[in-house]
Amino acid sequence: MNIIGIAIGATGLLLLSMFMWMLALSLRKKRLEQERRERSIVQRKAIEKHRKQEQQERIAKAENGDLPTILYLAKEAERARLKEALHWYTKAAELDSVTGMYGIVRLSNKMKQDVVLKEKAQFWQVCIAAADGSLPHKYEMAMALFNGHGTDINVAKAIDIMQSAAEQNYVDALIFLGDWWISPNNPQKNPTKSSECFRDAAELKSNQGRMKLGLNYIKGWGVPQDFERGCYWIERAAEKGHLEAMYIAGEIWMEHRPNGNSIAYIWLFLAAELGHGSARNLRDQVAMHIGVDTVVGLQSLAKPIVKKVRERKISRHSIIKALNRLYKRNIPTDENSRIASPNADQLSDELTMTDPATVIEALLTEDTDLPASETSSDRLDFTQSPIDKH
Repeated sequence: MNIIGIAIGATGLLLLSMFMWMLALSLRKKRLEQERRERSIVQRKAIEKHRKQEQQERIAKAENGDLPTILYLAKEAERARLKEALHWYTKAAELDSVTGMYGIVRLSNKMKQDVVLKEKAQFWQVCIAAADGSLPHKYEMAMALFNGHGTDINVAKAIDIMQSAAEQNYVDALIFLGDWWISPNNPQKNPTKSSECFRDAAELKSNQGRMKLGLNYIKGWGVPQDFERGCYWIERAAEKGHLEAMYIAGEIWMEHRPNGNSIAYIWLFLAAELGHGSARNLRDQVAMHIGVDTVVGLQSLAKPIVKKVRERKISRHSIIKALNRLYKRNIPTDENSRIASPNADQLSDELTMTDPATVIEALLTEDTDLPASETSSDRLDFTQSPIDKH
């Protein structure tokens, strides 16, 4: 009995010891797990804190213009935060990053309902083409920056881009800059630069450049004031079919002694016949000062010129030379000379013995030698009539 009792007691004690041991193991395991969880929480908080700090540092770096960081943030945000991605891609694009520009275009395709974004994307597509060296797109980009189309207005950057295109002889950029340097909206006007731009455009055979250079000469903007030289450039554009130049040629010759109204009528008649909207009214105003007979004669002179202009068969300086001979003008017939011809007196003498219509026909067909003289009784008088007080 004692042995059985002892055995039972020993077994119980052993079981109790095992229970206590297992309990201790369980408690230790729970404590270790708790400690592990606490360490994990601390680590996560530390990692999260480090991540936030790193993100803040990245953002600060990006806001200061670090392009690789900007593109990293944009790419990360593009996965789920499109507006944030758009912010960073826009910032990259503004730093002339083509990757940023492409990013904006890509997001525009994802956010199709955003009309403003679509307009911005169109602007950046132009910028991509400009970055590839397209001069028309450089000009378009500069105009968008100048006017705020699809982007914020940035006049300084627009002018820089326009000058870049102008340096590569892009005519539209030269014309724009020529206008800009004499614009009342430009706080740093420079008429000399204006005339330089217009001259460069004129040398590239731009009729608008010729016309505007002529106006600068007429007004003395950036060049010495010179009516004859101004008329040369304006009429040079006009004889090439530039309607606005024809109209302006008519304006500047009005009331100019002695034969300005007749010359003005011819240019305004050409402009009106070829489709200039305002030329007809001004032509009719000039006609009131020169009389019906003179108007009829001037029309007979102008009609063959209209035909030649329409057919693009006007030779260089032919109309200028014709008007010089008919009206004893000294308008240059060379881009560098200051008088019409060293033989101006001889031409004036020929004028008195030559039918004006014959002069016109000869010069329009590139025949600079006048035909044999004709009797003065056959000649029409196309100078201004006595009723012209000027």
